[in-house]
Amino acid sequence: MTHPIVILHGWGLSAATYLSLSQVFRKKKFRVFVPDFPGFDSVHIPKKPYGLNDYTQFLHAYMAEHKISQPVILGHSFGGRVALRYQELYPERVHAMILTGTPGFTPVPRRRLMLFITLAKIGGIFFSYPLLNRVKNRVRLWYYYLVGARDYYRAEGVMRDTFKNIVSESLDSSMEAVRIPTLLVWGAKDIIVPVGIAHRMKNVIRGSKLIVLPNSGHSIPFTHSKEFASVILPWIEQL
Repeated sequence: MTHPIVILHGWGLSAATYLSLSQVFRKKKFRVFVPDFPGFDSVHIPKKPYGLNDYTQFLHAYMAEHKISQPVILGHSFGGRVALRYQELYPERVHAMILTGTPGFTPVPRRRLMLFITLAKIGGIFFSYPLLNRVKNRVRLWYYYLVGARDYYRAEGVMRDTFKNIVSESLDSSMEAVRIPTLLVWGAKDIIVPVGIAHRMKNVIRGSKLIVLPNSGHSIPFTHSKEFASVILPWIEQL
């Protein structure tokens, strides 16, 4: 039996980002699905801030609508967060899981991230002064990169609050709940979610396997699609 593959995209990206990866799988005769999450690309912006469970319920409805049964879920970065929570809530509906660049443990310490969000609010007041308003974007970008919260800088409106919700949620119980085959594929040069995070996740996710690709970074699923797929396909085929 060939199981369908569901690819879950990263924050600020969309289904279109993974077109080349999807094509590699389709050439191998897999059914491939790549949903756009609410708030990204062509999908509507949520009327209120979402949390991880909201995205999980979206995925659940999407799979029901497309009659997807027992898929291999491939989650990249933020998409991996959703994959982890989904298999925790619906363990009987997932055959296997592949995670790449997923912050199972927050690369930025949570206290530091929450402090950053508080300071960002204060900064918004500070930069409202006319003379400082001209340079606020450059200073904010520098600050957000410094604390490791670039995605927060890119988010706007309700999606900025959604980002706060997502990063504040722990995935410890989701990782501990995994009872399905799980493959971790990491770029050795990932500076957004360093490979050290992957090693920690491997120690928590029961029976998981870790593959580190030496010449790749965080964007490996779409910058090195063929190389990425080449290590995944043999694993899927032996499930």
